[in-house]
Amino acid sequence: MQTKFKTKNENKITALYCRLSREDGDEGESNSIGNQKKMLALKAKELGLGNIEYYVDDGYTGTNFNRPDYNRLKADIMEGRIGTVLVKDLSRLGRDYVGMGYCIEELFPTYGVRFIAMTDGVDSNEGMNDIIPFKNIMNEMYAKDISKKVRSAHKIRGQLGIPLGQPPYGYIKDPENKNRWIVDQEASKIVKRIFRMFLEGKGAETIAHALSEDHILYPTEYWRTKGINRGGKKVYTDPYRWNDSTIAKMLTRQEYCGDVVNFKTWSLDFKHKERIDNPKENWKIFKDVHEPIIDREDFEKVQEFLSRGKRRPSKVKGNTPTVFNGYLYCPDCGRKLWFHTNTSNPSIHFFSCSNYEKDYRGTCKTRHYIREEALEMIVLNELRYLASFLKKDEAAFAKMMMEQAEASIAERQQELQKELETDLGRKRTVEMLYEKCFEDNATGKVTDDWFIHMTTKYSAEKEVLCRRIHDIQEEQRSLVISEASQESFISSVRKFMKIDKLTPTLMNELIDRIEVYEAEGKGKNRTQRVVIFYRFIGDFLILGRDNYCLTVDPQREKTVHYTVDAVSEMAS
Repeated sequence: MQTKFKTKNENKITALYCRLSREDGDEGESNSIGNQKKMLALKAKELGLGNIEYYVDDGYTGTNFNRPDYNRLKADIMEGRIGTVLVKDLSRLGRDYVGMGYCIEELFPTYGVRFIAMTDGVDSNEGMNDIIPFKNIMNEMYAKDISKKVRSAHKIRGQLGIPLGQPPYGYIKDPENKNRWIVDQEASKIVKRIFRMFLEGKGAETIAHALSEDHILYPTEYWRTKGINRGGKKVYTDPYRWNDSTIAKMLTRQEYCGDVVNFKTWSLDFKHKERIDNPKENWKIFKDVHEPIIDREDFEKVQEFLSRGKRRPSKVKGNTPTVFNGYLYCPDCGRKLWFHTNTSNPSIHFFSCSNYEKDYRGTCKTRHYIREEALEMIVLNELRYLASFLKKDEAAFAKMMMEQAEASIAERQQELQKELETDLGRKRTVEMLYEKCFEDNATGKVTDDWFIHMTTKYSAEKEVLCRRIHDIQEEQRSLVISEASQESFISSVRKFMKIDKLTPTLMNELIDRIEVYEAEGKGKNRTQRVVIFYRFIGDFLILGRDNYCLTVDPQREKTVHYTVDAVSEMAS
């Protein structure tokens, strides 16, 4: 083979390549990075090779060549800087048969690089023997066998509730038991702060900015200062710079409730290390294993808000926030209402359907316009009515909530059970048809093409049915009104009694969503229905309420009167 460089490499670098990964852990000290360096340095001295430089990939698998220092070595080879490459044995360079063939048979000869594998007796200056490909195959088979053992042990550990991953920010491994997590008192304060800020209505970007402004170390940098070796970017221009994506991920970590969540990701095989998200129904969750940092109830609130998209106060002129952003919905099309400021009079703030056909090129026929001041009066009046009802007779209030909640839940359970029975019946039918396709194909009743077409169709339908059945069963399990939920709602109403104003925290604790109907009539006859759906306690209709008139002064000549039919309901 014609080479680009001469084989005389006196002035070139002698590259001593070392690699170690978890798959080599059971081979003892012989494969440690320190031991490899010593052996290679002695060999280089023995052979009279100078200009030594180390290339080290510590903690990287040999089943692929996606390694930082190997890539640096390859780049230096292609630039003509490397004269000799020394490794302890062939497996140190790699355990991938195809990749090893490329290095030994193409890369090194093309660029005139001498290759030495000490313990395998390989030296390209003495010629490459025929046993090398077989050794490379054996090295790959070894990696495959180790991978099977590791996967099997990994699965057993996961099924027993032992955490499979590293503890998230806020936890550390127990020094006395590496399979147990304990709270990191310093970092856990930041975790609590993040959840608290989100429940107050702040978004991930705002939270990240606040932490950066307060010079809170980013998790990876925090671990580095504590001497904890974790993955991630090691060098930061700003160690205090938090990302909104990091905040968003932390807000979804169920482990903060004290749970162990295993099998969230998986990989294809021992050669492909990329982690693939596992469907949630395949997760294995063990509750209350370690000390929680976040109350489960607060965590579930956060998940509910995240599932509905961003819900944080919008800023208007003068830095005045609106607490209603993300709570308002159009009952006709189901889309959210957008917040606006009147261009001719910036003191007027209002909401309207984001799907309105005229201004926003949507499909909703009506605008569902409502002034912010009017909406605030409506919600405040309703909450004051709840508070007065609770103060007057708390036992009656709780009893009414429970009775109506249970009735609403029972109705929903019946609906879900009908859907579940229909889907389970269809799933059994699909499975039967799938089996029949095999029989018909085996007996020659249908062609192979038709068999593939139909089985693909049935497989896809079965997958959809399984997901739907899982979702229904999850909702059935969640439809439970507990004393804790009831007390949480009552506690939030009591809190409103003391504050008597709307705050992001109270909105999060009390209100699920608000539906704003299109106004009817004009002037003093103008009426508009607003339906408030409360959290926790199912459908709750306050009977015996009279319509009331709200007067809003928009700082213009005429005063607008809203007669509001405020029907209050509570959502499960």
